[in-house]
Amino acid sequence: MSDASIQRQKKVLMIAYFFPPIGGIAAAGSQRTLKFAKYLPRYAWHPVILTVRESSYESYLALDPALLDRVPANTKIIRSSVVRWLTKLLELKNSGCPTNVRQMQASVPAQPSNPINEKSRLQRFKDAMTGVFEIPDGEIGWLLPGIVAGRRAVKREAIDVIYATGKPWTAHLIGAVLKRLAGRPLVVDFRDPWMTNPFREDMSRWRNRVEGYMERKVVESADVVVTNTQALKDEFIERFPREPVSKFVALLNGFDPEDGQVASDRRADPEKFTITHTGFLYGKRDPRLFLEAIASLIETQRVDKRKIRICLVGSVELPYDLVGYLRERRLDEVVRLVAHVPYQQSLQYLANSDALLLLQPGTMTQVPSKLFDYIALGKPILALSPREGATARLVHENSLGSLAEAENVCEIASAVEELYHNWRKDPEAYRTNCHAREKFDVKNVTKALSQKFEELVTMRAVQ
Repeated sequence: MSDASIQRQKKVLMIAYFFPPIGGIAAAGSQRTLKFAKYLPRYAWHPVILTVRESSYESYLALDPALLDRVPANTKIIRSSVVRWLTKLLELKNSGCPTNVRQMQASVPAQPSNPINEKSRLQRFKDAMTGVFEIPDGEIGWLLPGIVAGRRAVKREAIDVIYATGKPWTAHLIGAVLKRLAGRPLVVDFRDPWMTNPFREDMSRWRNRVEGYMERKVVESADVVVTNTQALKDEFIERFPREPVSKFVALLNGFDPEDGQVASDRRADPEKFTITHTGFLYGKRDPRLFLEAIASLIETQRVDKRKIRICLVGSVELPYDLVGYLRERRLDEVVRLVAHVPYQQSLQYLANSDALLLLQPGTMTQVPSKLFDYIALGKPILALSPREGATARLVHENSLGSLAEAENVCEIASAVEELYHNWRKDPEAYRTNCHAREKFDVKNVTKALSQKFEELVTMRAVQ
């Protein structure tokens, strides 16, 4: 067998909970793995995907079947089940109680004796029980099915390297166990911080200790730890000083040039300066201060209300009524809300815009994957993010647009005003640094990942 033939047989098992047809709010995780899987064969690596059955995904996750068309035809996809332990426990509890008894219990009025203490104890107990079945995340029920399917895949497919991407962190646990069982090199890809994630909910001290132990064991068992920002890599090096620095590598997300093949400039009104945001609005990703800045610009006549449009595309889960807020601030004629759309259609909304809004408040080590879709389209980016954070640094160092602190309405207003007046001067010349497109082409990122795979295989061969 020739050397070239041997190269063509190298395989990597890619453990990814999110994979097409998953789209919507989970599209970011799905896209990173999809892009790697698409281009790894160029570098003599064939991916075998270990993911979950479509029927096992949570009901709130949107499916985008068009994403499956982007998966190379010869890619082997192994889908395993997920056991929802908490759901089964509740079903078992109810199954042991006759229907008439449950109905009778429901009809008995609650006793008023010491309600506050009893309720708090009960709630604490329920929270603790729920937490046990969600460590390290709600997808822990994939652990055993994933290990079984992964072990079988390693044997049947002659896997050379195991790659696991998270979150969910259960994928990393599967990878760590498979490395121990199969003896293959392990690469773990942190698309987000785990224990230091600013979006992480407040957990009990006990749960934090357990998950901290899990995170440490994953890092220790991995041969390579990939992060998607340099800042996160630096954080890992500082937090795990006993691990060799060479173990950690930053591989940013990238954009697929083929994804950007959309028909741009199909605008309903090209006379309006259009700013678009795509993605899930929730938690800290709240557009209210940005919208306050827009209202201020209009009220002070620094921006002509007839010449600006804001387009927010995607699902909304905020603690207030966004539609009512827009009406109250007299922005309902300026701001257009568009419900979740398939990935390709969201790119079309971006392509039809003049500037692209990025909401990334309160995060120092994270860069959202949609930023790279923005880069691909060459439109100026308005990034609302901490100036010392990874997102702001990337935008600034690559001359991708304007920056403002997400909590500073005056800064946001100034940035929008500058973008608006630049557009008024010359809409056609209104573009960003074209060199960033080549730098963040996902093929180059995939090549760097394949080189890490090669190093691990070589090291294993000489041991």
